[in-house]
Amino acid sequence: MSQQDAAIRRGRPRQKTNGEVSAASPVSALDRGIRLLIALADTRGAALAELARSTEIPVATAHRLLTTLQHRGMVVHDASQGKWRIGPQAYRIGSTFEEEANLLEVAPPVMRILSKETGETANLAIEEGGQLLYLIQVESENPIRASIKNGTDAYFHTSGVGKAIMAHLDTASLKRLLDPLTLVSQTPNSITEKQRLMAELDMSRQRGWALDDEERSAGMRCIGAPVFDSLENVVAGVSISGPITRFPDDKLESLAASVVAAANSITNRLRNTPAGS
Repeated sequence: MSQQDAAIRRGRPRQKTNGEVSAASPVSALDRGIRLLIALADTRGAALAELARSTEIPVATAHRLLTTLQHRGMVVHDASQGKWRIGPQAYRIGSTFEEEANLLEVAPPVMRILSKETGETANLAIEEGGQLLYLIQVESENPIRASIKNGTDAYFHTSGVGKAIMAHLDTASLKRLLDPLTLVSQTPNSITEKQRLMAELDMSRQRGWALDDEERSAGMRCIGAPVFDSLENVVAGVSISGPITRFPDDKLESLAASVVAAANSITNRLRNTPAGS
């Protein structure tokens, strides 16, 4: 075996030849990186030479891409075996997809019960790229009701479900979300000062539910509660929305109890649903 072949077997690339392209275009590099990740997922781990052969990517290029992916935690290198494997960040991304798919499966039955029990519109939303995204809505049968189309994004700070999610984010995640956020005033009740919003989130965290008190739409209230994954990370929020005449102060606690129970039910169903089922 030549020294060059031995280096490849140990997970290091051979030296470039004079005619070899030193760098791929950005789009080509991304495509090649994805091909390497797919190959690693299919093989559950492979040596550099094997990956280069199966993906038809030059060894030196494959090594540079793998090293970049390694810096981001997308792959790891087992030096003792000379193999590359899928890393924790790739697993986290895949788990996020599984969580959202499972949410779409387990949440609707619970939300239908919540809507029927309270007589109000039930919503489920997630944080997606710094935006509050509504995934599911079960509309109330009342002629006067809240209505938000699935796929709609909204402001976190004027939403009960948004505040429920924010209240249970870890400090770093909340900072990343809030730092670029402009607290837009949608009604005279909207919270537009971050210090006041933080106090509201603290109160929401302590009592287990959050309130939109005519902050998004005049005459409407919304009560939200958090949904967690098996690692106790908040992954969504569930809420009910309706006119303030059906959300008077003396009914908030009982309505909130129903929302919290529904959120807990979705949490338990998520934890008991096998990934990818």
